[in-house]
Amino acid sequence: MVRRFATISLFAYLAIAAVAQNTPPNRKEVDNTGWTSSMNFDGSANSQERVLDLDSSVGYNFDKHWGVDMGVPFSFVSSSSPSTTTTTGPTAGKTTSTSSSLNSLGNVHMGVNFKANSDLANYTSTLTAVAPTGSTTKGVSTGRPNFGWNNHLEHSFDRLTPFLEAGFSNGLTDTRFHHRPFTTLGFVSQFTGGSTIDLGRNFCVGASLYDVLPSGSQKMFSKLVAKKSTSVAGTGKHGRSYELAAETTGDASLTRDNGGSAWVEFTPGQIFDFQIGYTHSVHLALDTVTFNLGINLGRLVKKANSY
Repeated sequence: MVRRFATISLFAYLAIAAVAQNTPPNRKEVDNTGWTSSMNFDGSANSQERVLDLDSSVGYNFDKHWGVDMGVPFSFVSSSSPSTTTTTGPTAGKTTSTSSSLNSLGNVHMGVNFKANSDLANYTSTLTAVAPTGSTTKGVSTGRPNFGWNNHLEHSFDRLTPFLEAGFSNGLTDTRFHHRPFTTLGFVSQFTGGSTIDLGRNFCVGASLYDVLPSGSQKMFSKLVAKKSTSVAGTGKHGRSYELAAETTGDASLTRDNGGSAWVEFTPGQIFDFQIGYTHSVHLALDTVTFNLGINLGRLVKKANSY
């Protein structure tokens, strides 16, 4: 609790300081006002599950500080169940495994974004509301609205850019480097700290540590095991309850997690952005490879119209 309070206090102090200072006159900012549109194709894969998300969104930036957006993802999730050896029939003695998958539209999400840059820090804050439009049978939605508040602080020292993130919501949210095969219901705090290094030639590398701190009762809804299904999607070891049951209820330990990520990013201009990375979950004992392809459709259209 002390660590959480200290982190929140640090974010509040730096946010106020960032807002209180004006952007230096010699800092050139890109004009992002007006309509925006983007598409992100993200994926996570490990020895147990594969999760792919295609998210399209549209928005509007009122000025350099305030903007809104909304979108809806399409999810593809698959897994392979543990291998089994048949003991009777024509396939006796053979080892087999079964797979499960789902394709589903996700929850419609809407966000209000705030940005402020200063000599002290660059600060971004996002309030997000998620409507339960996805399938509850497939575990894409909990059947209840989700609300979250995420904060990001960073400061560049030449090529080195340390950052801190703090998020608070009533359900565990995905990150760029961890798309989970389940959704949750219950208050969760998420903290991330790390740094990126600009390598030049549009490349950078980064690394971070994360900590997920749930509070109170938690529910976990699997995207791998459908309701009323008798099949399983894994062994359920290391707290991976989502591999055994469509819905699991427990205390804060159910969704507790911590680990680290490392990645390489390639940004050839202001339209495309590509990342590939690795995440290790200590609590779930999983090593996951991730990727992210982002396309700024708004800038792409503006560039096409300029010809």
